[in-house]
Amino acid sequence: MIPVRTGRPETADQGARPAETRGWRPRVSLKVSLVAISLFTVAMTAASVHVPWFLVSRDNVAEMARQLNTEIVGGVNREVSSIFESAIAAQSALRDSLLDGVINLEDKRSRDRLFLALLRANPHFSWVSFGKPNGDFYGAQRIDELHLRVAESIWSAERKEASRLEESFVSDGEHLSYTGVKSRVTDYYAPGRSWYRQAAANPGEHIWTGIYVFDVSRKPGLNTAITLQDRETSELTGVISIAIELDRISRYLANLTSLRSGAAFIIDRSGDLVAFRDPREVTRPGAKGDLPELKPLAESYHPMLQVAHAGIVEAGARLETLNGPQQFVTHDASGARYFLTLAPAERAGWLIGTVIPEADFMAPIQANYYRLVLALLAAIVVVSLAAILASRYLFVLPLNRLVGETRKIAQFDLDKVQRVSSPVIELDTLSGSIEQMSRGLGSFRRYLSADLVKTLMDQGVVAELGGERRTMSVMFMDLEGFTSTSERMGHRVVPLLGDYFGAMSAAIQDNHGTIDKFIGDAVMAFWGAPYYDEDHPTHVCRAALDCATAMATLRADWVRRGLPEMNVRIGVNTGRMVVGNIGSPDRLNYTVIGDPVNLGARLEGMNKEFGTAILISQHTWEAARYDIVARRLDPVKVKGREQAVGIYELLAMRDESGAIPAGFEWIGLFEKGLDFFNAGRWHDAAQQFRLVIEMRGGTDEPSSIFLARAEEKIAAEPKHPVLAASRPDQA
Repeated sequence: MIPVRTGRPETADQGARPAETRGWRPRVSLKVSLVAISLFTVAMTAASVHVPWFLVSRDNVAEMARQLNTEIVGGVNREVSSIFESAIAAQSALRDSLLDGVINLEDKRSRDRLFLALLRANPHFSWVSFGKPNGDFYGAQRIDELHLRVAESIWSAERKEASRLEESFVSDGEHLSYTGVKSRVTDYYAPGRSWYRQAAANPGEHIWTGIYVFDVSRKPGLNTAITLQDRETSELTGVISIAIELDRISRYLANLTSLRSGAAFIIDRSGDLVAFRDPREVTRPGAKGDLPELKPLAESYHPMLQVAHAGIVEAGARLETLNGPQQFVTHDASGARYFLTLAPAERAGWLIGTVIPEADFMAPIQANYYRLVLALLAAIVVVSLAAILASRYLFVLPLNRLVGETRKIAQFDLDKVQRVSSPVIELDTLSGSIEQMSRGLGSFRRYLSADLVKTLMDQGVVAELGGERRTMSVMFMDLEGFTSTSERMGHRVVPLLGDYFGAMSAAIQDNHGTIDKFIGDAVMAFWGAPYYDEDHPTHVCRAALDCATAMATLRADWVRRGLPEMNVRIGVNTGRMVVGNIGSPDRLNYTVIGDPVNLGARLEGMNKEFGTAILISQHTWEAARYDIVARRLDPVKVKGREQAVGIYELLAMRDESGAIPAGFEWIGLFEKGLDFFNAGRWHDAAQQFRLVIEMRGGTDEPSSIFLARAEEKIAAEPKHPVLAASRPDQA
């Protein structure tokens, strides 16, 4: 009911009271306002651009450099992470293979093939090795891009030396060819190596050594290692180690096209280079012997690295304590400005740096400056003329007409209200809203649920915010494939929805349900309110089956008429939920909320996973178990809930005596197969599910799904390792 104010409405003459009685205030027409605002905006833009342009441009360039640096740091971090994660993954796979007995470490052929395969699959690996507590050592080493070798070292505790056998291979890109073998005596003792000691001190953990230069490739790298322990006794049986080279990161930095003439680099906290686009800059001749060592940033000859070092010194940055991205402005010998950024890498102890010349950004900005000044002068003239014309034809005339239409509504002359068309979207929308308002005032009752309102009034429920907790049942229903069908049929799908909603509504209401809302093709209904219903679990199950039956009748009619065939999916749950008037003081909805409601909605979607039509929760099954026929399915974890929820497929109602109708003898076989499956007896479970499928005429979707799962488990059972008979050159 619309409130009406008594008394005469204020007429136009009454509204035009003298200024001295209403209080004078300045007034200006819309046309003049738009022209003045447009000219003022353009003039202020032109005046404000000239003076601060240079400073603003520099600030923008600094921000662009910061954003670019953020992207580069993120890319470098992802590259570094991919290298280390691949080493961890390969190390874990090797450990699992050894623990599961897939590979016998004492079988030289199988061991060599696996180690060589890991090297070939990971170009940045330098060593894949295994050290034993007695000093024995096995490993595969990358000499260069083409040459690999396998080493086997047997330690003699008496002589304090190891007999080492090394087999060499060469790769043509696809196959390995055996090239020779040699033996020698070495003092290499695996338990004495840093990677072995660190792993042994941290059993079960992936450890990383510090960076050092490999003596064969003369490239910087580091080792990761993890212990291999007997599962029963936890006794240490050895340490798996993978050595990786950092040359890949240098190649990645060399391919950063976004840097233009700048550069990116990685250093450690002590200032030594870890990676740079020119690998020759990373190392220097060692102080002891001929083995290279990491080069300090301060000793680099590259211009960009010299600028970076000067910037760090000038800013007084402390590398060992830097814990967040920092950007500095520095200069080279000629006075050119550079943006230097340092940020901690995801790899602990590393810093990612970038050096970007300001000229990379400022040159095009300065060229555009002069073009902008001329464009702004021309814009002042054009905007002035356009504002005058646009204000009159786009705003002033349509607004005057809209004012006249609103006066008709104020006088309740609703039949005389007409739409005012306008090319301006907002004004055209406003006109449509005014027209719709005039029509809606006489027909808004059609959008209310009259039956629900009558029921609430009979119950004495006041239309105000509030609710109560009750044990109720809720049902969610959705049409399978409706989205694609609606896209194909367009507006022709509306009559089908009408038939569908009519049939479902009748089934729900005949079983004492309350329809909450229609959401697209979905239906939400609940039982137990506003009327109390002690048998709501049984009623909701019967309603779900009636909906499925009604849908089958509709589907047959649609197929006969050549219309798309659609199936219904239903989810049902029972529990303590809040029912009442939910919303705001201006707009209320009598509905239910709570975790049981959310579970009911998710059960509807789970039908896709099990190939079912109606799923009910364990709560509903326990309350209605003596009135329904249902089969137990696998408990599932629902998003937002920590504990698994038991679910059942609703199949039928029991007869009046409470007995299960004939034809459902297969349910016990299915649930027995489910028990076998959960107990890990895959073969017994598969046999039960095949029997159910046969009893149901060759088709039972849940049985087919669980049969496929059981067969996957059977296929994944460990097999006895088969010793390879081929030579290493066939790897």
